[in-house]
Amino acid sequence: MSEQAHIPVLDLSTTNGAELVASLRSSSCVFLTGLDTFDEDLAALLASARSFFALPEREKMRVRWNGTGHWQGWQPVYGSGPAASPMERFEVALPDPAGFDDLSAWAGAFQQWPDEPADMAVTWTRYYRSMRELADRIVVMIAEALRLPEADLPAWTELQHSNLCVNHYLAQLEPPRPGAIRAGAHTDMGGLTFLWAENNPGGGLQAQLGPDGGWVPVVFPPDALLLQAGDLLHWWSGGLIPANNHRVVNPARDPGIEQTDRYSVVFFHHPDLDATVATDPAITVSARAHVMARQRSSYTIET
Repeated sequence: MSEQAHIPVLDLSTTNGAELVASLRSSSCVFLTGLDTFDEDLAALLASARSFFALPEREKMRVRWNGTGHWQGWQPVYGSGPAASPMERFEVALPDPAGFDDLSAWAGAFQQWPDEPADMAVTWTRYYRSMRELADRIVVMIAEALRLPEADLPAWTELQHSNLCVNHYLAQLEPPRPGAIRAGAHTDMGGLTFLWAENNPGGGLQAQLGPDGGWVPVVFPPDALLLQAGDLLHWWSGGLIPANNHRVVNPARDPGIEQTDRYSVVFFHHPDLDATVATDPAITVSARAHVMARQRSSYTIET
């Protein structure tokens, strides 16, 4: 483990773009504080998510991802074959909110909301709106600090492709099978990731940081979100901002540590999927092709 490495904590109300970029270049992820309405919106979203995941499986099956296209709806990852992870998730993707009269109409653009809990659509969409606005703000800060082409910005802001996911890691009442881990080491496929996660004792999120590339436990300060750089931001920045490599380890099985469920809330931001991003001056990659290739390599749902 890298004892010297740490994740910077930035108060977004006072941080400028140059400071943000410097922290991302050195650490690939930063904690953000000073976020308006964050706690209230997060608490409402989590309450509805916990209610949904507590439903019988037959009820969740009504809004299950069908295994084709972009991830959405309920995904029982614990049942997805030899590479199954002990978790389930629910994922929502909403379009550009322009053209929708209000929050309810915008939520209606997603067709896979469950009937219960009744407030799930409104609580998730409210949090989604906050994270989408935050992504716009962060992208502009990064672009201005790095002097990235202004013509690129619409694809990364109002035309962004984004999705909101809640991960429910199941309590491991029995020891996991050999080699099974809550989430294996990976970088995120998109531009920015905004993550909140529970600080569970005995195991959880780890990031690969520092000159020795050691795995460092990620412990969330109060009222903070973790901002992680993804593959497409790494390329868009000309390689200056590294993509954050991270994993979620199993909790320790010490007698004094209770085996509990764990929740994380993740907003994945990408540029417009019809955009291309340069991996070097001579090669460009389709955002859509990269996202779908990474999705296929992650897991599938058996039908």
